[in-house]
Amino acid sequence: MKKLFFIAAAMLGVVSLSAQEKTTSSQFGIKSSVNMSSFNGKDVKDNDYKVGFSAGVYGHFPLTDRFAVQPEVNFTRMGGKHKDEVTEIGNTTVKSKNKTTLDYIQVPVMFQYYPAGSRFNVEAGPQFGFNMYASNKKQISTYANNTVYTTEEKFDEKDNVKNFDFGVNFGLGYNVTDNINVGARYYMGLTKISENTNNGTQLGPDVKNHSFSFGVGYSF
Repeated sequence: MKKLFFIAAAMLGVVSLSAQEKTTSSQFGIKSSVNMSSFNGKDVKDNDYKVGFSAGVYGHFPLTDRFAVQPEVNFTRMGGKHKDEVTEIGNTTVKSKNKTTLDYIQVPVMFQYYPAGSRFNVEAGPQFGFNMYASNKKQISTYANNTVYTTEEKFDEKDNVKNFDFGVNFGLGYNVTDNINVGARYYMGLTKISENTNNGTQLGPDVKNHSFSFGVGYSF
């Protein structure tokens, strides 16, 4: 009986904590997140995710007890991995792997909805990205006579990647306290990132960014 009482009390405590009203004043804060990014598009083949990160600042401005807007400025490292087609010549097989790294200054503007004024929120909004750095590391493996020969090359892709990227974010968040928040987002790029496909780029003409991220923020 005592165990049931303690379990019931604990459950009521959790419900009570979740039902607490969030702060309704404007706040500024810092945030950091880990992302898993990759590429979408017709020219994307045999693609894989690349681990990246993001760090930045934000302002949180409640509009009503249920709606808020949160503009941010973040430095984000993202990109993706992809494999080229296998080439076979006689008894020799050549395989290549590419890892693309892209650095952006990203400016998302998130519109957040808090059901019944709770600490949970759903969010969506546009994101503007400005490319600061782009590179591609290519690993070529040659298999011949039961021996593997591996070489690596690194290319500067800055001139082949567009300076501007645009897309939309969708996410879920939770205010753990009035100062600490956590969240998960999906970013879907809407613009093609390749600037020039005739200048040695490893990215095709129809390639777009996308990523999943998980982060934590602290409001002052």
